[in-house]
Amino acid sequence: MAEEGTGLKQPMTEEERIALAQKLDKELDDFIDSLEKKRYTEGWPEDKWEEEMDKHPFFMKTTPENGQLSPLAEGLAKLKYDPEENTPVELAGNYKEDGNFNFKHKNYRLAILGYTEGIKQRCDDAEINASLYNNRAACHWHLKNYRSALFDSEKALTFNPKHAKARLRAAKAALEITKYDVCIEHCQKLLEGESKDKDIVELLNSAKKKKLQQQRDQRKKERKELAPKMCRYEVS
Repeated sequence: MAEEGTGLKQPMTEEERIALAQKLDKELDDFIDSLEKKRYTEGWPEDKWEEEMDKHPFFMKTTPENGQLSPLAEGLAKLKYDPEENTPVELAGNYKEDGNFNFKHKNYRLAILGYTEGIKQRCDDAEINASLYNNRAACHWHLKNYRSALFDSEKALTFNPKHAKARLRAAKAALEITKYDVCIEHCQKLLEGESKDKDIVELLNSAKKKKLQQQRDQRKKERKELAPKMCRYEVS
């Protein structure tokens, strides 16, 4: 809402917010009632129902071609994303929902954008922050961005050190980028106590084996580089 003569937006009053919420509820009720009263043959064609539903402000996933949202859609966006209408925790949760939606549909890059916006809110809820970083790490993992997956997984652990999924992904990502000591450390923490998960034990053994191979290869390389120098000493 703009203040007359200034063009500046003003936050919605509590009364306006309640009125808008009531209007949205009524719109949704009317929409559902209209579906129940129609026979299926008079409703949406089977191959068009998703397209038709996407046109309704409650369910649309893309901006209309003309770039203009209906007043109802604008109201929904304001309720969900306006920092004047939502706390940082609420905004972080809303962006997390967007990220989860895109992740579910395997739109990992779009999901990363959603989780990143949630992280930018710098909310004071440790669990939400841990979840945002863990979920973004999952996206990077699917995109084979293993360094980013490791970074985000370990960032999630700073908010929740007991986040098992984040620690397991950190271990797997570390293995992929040959950070075997990091992988081993995360595996050992996962196996503390009574937990002896077979997959984690196999991951730990794999990291130890690859670390030994890496050390052998390094020693061979050093001996190969040292050999010419020894020969020069012998003939001098």
